[in-house]
Amino acid sequence: MDNNELDCAKRESEGASEKHKFQKDFRQTYEEAFRWRFEYYISIMKGLAEYFGRDVLIDMIQRAVDESHPKSGSDNPGHTFTDYIESGKKAFENMMTWDIIEESDRAYEIRVTECLWAKTFQERDAADIGYATICYGDFSDARAYHSKLRLERTQTLMQGHECCNHRWTWEA
Repeated sequence: MDNNELDCAKRESEGASEKHKFQKDFRQTYEEAFRWRFEYYISIMKGLAEYFGRDVLIDMIQRAVDESHPKSGSDNPGHTFTDYIESGKKAFENMMTWDIIEESDRAYEIRVTECLWAKTFQERDAADIGYATICYGDFSDARAYHSKLRLERTQTLMQGHECCNHRWTWEA
């Protein structure tokens, strides 16, 4: 090998141990990340509401959310109730505050008292857009996970209630 080949090989071996720029840490709080993530989206949706009307926009968002999920869940035996609940606990622990009301093999009920999605959308006077985009899809998400999984909920922070009352059940 000549000197150029040696230098190139050395740079390649040194670079292999470094993280790719896409894998480097991006220091933000969850709240800052939410604000950054949804600010642009909310602005676009508000702009579209000016063109179509708010009610039409909300209906369009909800239809798109429904269509983005399969109509019914798979009956994949690998999709268990416990796995669904545990993955939710881990995924949302820094984005919501909740109390567990019931936890059994067939039911999981929580009372959410803080929600970063609700806070973010409400601060931008876009709670209806937030509900259509985020909360509304919880029902189709449950159906898409498994045909035995059901979600019941009658109130959300996003809609101005004092809490969200999620109750998932696994049918026998």
